[in-house]
Amino acid sequence: MMERSIVALQWLAALDARLFLGLNRLHQRMQLETLIRFISFTGDGYLYLLMGLSLPMLFPDQGTTFLLAGLLAFVIELPIYWVLKRSFKRRRPFHVVQAMTPVLKPSDEFSFPSGHTTAAFMIAGITSICFPGVSLLAYTWAALIGLSRVMLKVHFISDVLAGMLLGSLIAYLSLSIITVY
Repeated sequence: MMERSIVALQWLAALDARLFLGLNRLHQRMQLETLIRFISFTGDGYLYLLMGLSLPMLFPDQGTTFLLAGLLAFVIELPIYWVLKRSFKRRRPFHVVQAMTPVLKPSDEFSFPSGHTTAAFMIAGITSICFPGVSLLAYTWAALIGLSRVMLKVHFISDVLAGMLLGSLIAYLSLSIITVY
């Protein structure tokens, strides 16, 4: 049983590496670095702050719900994120794949889960509930954040998938708590 688990994990790691390398070959051929850096930058937190400050003034009811749920989501997310990072200690792709240089310097040492993707999917989830008309745009943007992190060579696809799941779960948890009170 243990041997099967190890084989399955090795297979997943190999698939993750192949997908990572394939995306980065596409990135190199299409010369998208400036666009990818910009997309990733939109997930650095400045946009979240701008949204949190402006939406309650523009849309008092939905904007206030957005702000409160967003604040709670980050309060929940940050400790979970750091515990996961420190527990898994997954090395970043540029440390694993030889001759791979990251396009930018990551903010911390470990890659699992992707913090940018987690935050982007938290914001997309909260936005889609508070402002349903922009759900497709919010989730497309969040997915592009995750993709950009792979193409910048700082995350594997599984880091991004974990961030998507974690961010979505925390968004709906925070909204559930906010709407109860």
